[in-house]
Amino acid sequence: MHKERRCIMIKIAFFGEAMQELNDEHVLRFGGDVYNTAVYFKRLASQADVHFVSAIGIDEISQAAQTLWRQQGLSLSFVQTSTDKTLGRYGITTDSHGERKFCYARSDSAAKQFFQLDTQHNFIESLRSTHFSHCYLSAISLAILDAANRQLLLDALDDFKRAGGKVIFDSNYRSVLWQSEKATPFYLTAYNLADYLFVTDDDHHGVFGQCDEKGIVSFYQQFSNKLVIIKQGVADTIVLNNKEIQRFTVPKAEHVVDTTSAGDAFSAGFLATFLYSHSTQQAISTAQKVALQVIAQKGAIVPTTVQIANEG
Repeated sequence: MHKERRCIMIKIAFFGEAMQELNDEHVLRFGGDVYNTAVYFKRLASQADVHFVSAIGIDEISQAAQTLWRQQGLSLSFVQTSTDKTLGRYGITTDSHGERKFCYARSDSAAKQFFQLDTQHNFIESLRSTHFSHCYLSAISLAILDAANRQLLLDALDDFKRAGGKVIFDSNYRSVLWQSEKATPFYLTAYNLADYLFVTDDDHHGVFGQCDEKGIVSFYQQFSNKLVIIKQGVADTIVLNNKEIQRFTVPKAEHVVDTTSAGDAFSAGFLATFLYSHSTQQAISTAQKVALQVIAQKGAIVPTTVQIANEG
């Protein structure tokens, strides 16, 4: 596996938003679905060239974030800077089972203005020229953009895919950002573009209204030539690989502190293994182990001193 990894060159862009976490400990932390996935992916696939693509301000918090992101091993060459915006903020409350509720403040988020700030369209052109081998984004990445820039990104991803790039899409649905009627056509476009889909039954129900497993599986079987990972909480994880169905039992979590980035860690673990091994069994095993370690600790990003085992 290690020899194979040295032969496979992965240069991946994670496009999305990182936010400042407001917490009771008054500790400076950052999180965000795409950012979390980028950090864990880099830890697991240290040899990969991992780019976080977002926007920040010129304030001290933004500069501290940039310093931390570099320490996490992320390349920031496509990060844009706003003179009048900063990072969004979010607060979390967790119950006794580690389940969380979020409160967001995005009005000053620089990431929402990414394409207005990237005046030379450097990121768009990098996609069209297949500067990257893979591009990862989520529905939140799309939802925070205005309609014109959302379409600009999707069109660029279409060019990227046609040129041989691989698109990875996470279904993270937030009704506070857009209602299902508005979100549905963009989800369908992203689903058709994606080579890898990470979806949950909850997200699917929120956007498309279906909640039964049979209906959900049937829905995603209509999309050919892609790998679909369907997460259903404690129920089996289902993987559709060119319509072939695989089921994986979800291990019981013995110690749950904070589930904030469980899904993000899972996605990172899966990708960091599958993109090198092409084994769904190995990838699911790693994804589950990483997620279990992450939810046993507090915060979206667990300390770097914690060893994350990769089955690959």
